[in-house]
Amino acid sequence: MKKINITSIKTKTYFFIIFLTFTFLKTFSQDTNIPIEGVLIDKTKITIPYAAIILQKKAKGTSSTEDGDFLLMISNNDLTDTLVVNSLGFKPFKIMAQDFLNKTEKTIILEESTISLDEVRLVKPNFYVINALKNLKTTTVSNPHQLTLLYRRASSEEEKARFFIEQYMKIQDRGPSALRMDRIQILESRKSADYRFFKKKEFRHSVIPMTIRNPIRQDMRVKKIKWKKIGDSSYENEDVVIIEGKPIGQPSFKLYIGVDTYAIYKVENKANNSLYVYKKNKEGKLYLSYHSRQWTSQEKITKNLQNRLGKGTDKIQATYKHEVFVLDIETNKKKMKVRHNSETETKDMSLLEIPYNAKFWNTFQLPPETKYFKRIKDELESNFGVSLEAQFQYSNK
Repeated sequence: MKKINITSIKTKTYFFIIFLTFTFLKTFSQDTNIPIEGVLIDKTKITIPYAAIILQKKAKGTSSTEDGDFLLMISNNDLTDTLVVNSLGFKPFKIMAQDFLNKTEKTIILEESTISLDEVRLVKPNFYVINALKNLKTTTVSNPHQLTLLYRRASSEEEKARFFIEQYMKIQDRGPSALRMDRIQILESRKSADYRFFKKKEFRHSVIPMTIRNPIRQDMRVKKIKWKKIGDSSYENEDVVIIEGKPIGQPSFKLYIGVDTYAIYKVENKANNSLYVYKKNKEGKLYLSYHSRQWTSQEKITKNLQNRLGKGTDKIQATYKHEVFVLDIETNKKKMKVRHNSETETKDMSLLEIPYNAKFWNTFQLPPETKYFKRIKDELESNFGVSLEAQFQYSNK
């Protein structure tokens, strides 16, 4: 019978344990989430909203909020990568991720880029619009791709918070060259108690109007719109012309178009007070980075409610504000997984029955809250005497 070498077995076991430990620590260190958060300001200390903040090697990134705050989660392997900040009207800013983390004050000051396009370079405004629309498939991510979103919607009446809903979701899209998105999947959802008097409900998920009401995703009749140049700017060292379009009998909108590439970097639409901000992926193609819109109207109320509220008129002001952060983009078809929820085509987002997952929301790294949405949440608690967490638990069954 062969003699077993106990010492050899112990030695091999020892080194095997060391190998496993090393592998675990290496994997753990790679996967460790490190928050990079700060605020963007200009030289006069005014905050800079809607800027793109990305890691140069991965083109992974985020956007600053309307208050200029940003949060980007990175791994240990990303510490040597370069943090790049781009914003319309400012020069690009670069800093190593580790160097930014070492800063005492997590503030980035962007330098303004002053541009004045002379009339020799500037042709008729509609020339830029026509070329921008014609080149949408080449300047944007136009193949099917997956976007991971955080969608927020808040409702107030007479400037008092009444309702809040937030959803973590995925959509399959083909960018602004397509009229609408292909698929919608809601992964997580939470909503407050509904204290509204006027319970407006859309006949579809609010993410759908985000696309179909975008001027550059519509069948735009350029010749029937009055165009004029109203300003200039820059983005990533490219001159940008700001052109206003005024359709007959409708509110105007603005397009921020690159003079050399005809890329559309930003869209502002007065029709629904909407904003669309685009940023580049690793291949230099633009995709949606941030969206917001606000709808306000005067809604008629009953005589009984009018007396209860002590109002002299039979109308109240109702406001809906939407905010969308694009958290990630996936262009690899093999990695795209969006299971379409058909109810998103026929129901308001608040009516979709998505179980509340407290564990997800307590561990999920949310983008920084803007002053507006922080006020909404604070008011929903203080005005009605119920904690927001209790409202989430009660309203999301």
